[in-house]
Amino acid sequence: MPYGLKVFDSTGNNVRLDTTDRIIRFVAFYTGTTAANSTTTISVSGMTNDGTWGLNDDAYGNIYAALAIGSGQFTHTNSSSISVAYKIQVFKI
Repeated sequence: MPYGLKVFDSTGNNVRLDTTDRIIRFVAFYTGTTAANSTTTISVSGMTNDGTWGLNDDAYGNIYAALAIGSGQFTHTNSSSISVAYKIQVFKI
């Protein structure tokens, strides 16, 4: 039998966490402002666009901003005519 850890629910019947599961790890938190009709690029060591990184913009649900993951960085693009604040959580899946 391979080594590992399994976490069961309170009934002891259902596996809630297994060795094959992936867990999210918080990496960084960035705040700032992107000027009107421009893009802000933020460097993150080790970041790759391979599906194992995630971003969450917690700045009041702005519909004019977009996030994109790149190699070693991500971008916050503001398509509105006013400056937009951002509060971005970076995590590894």
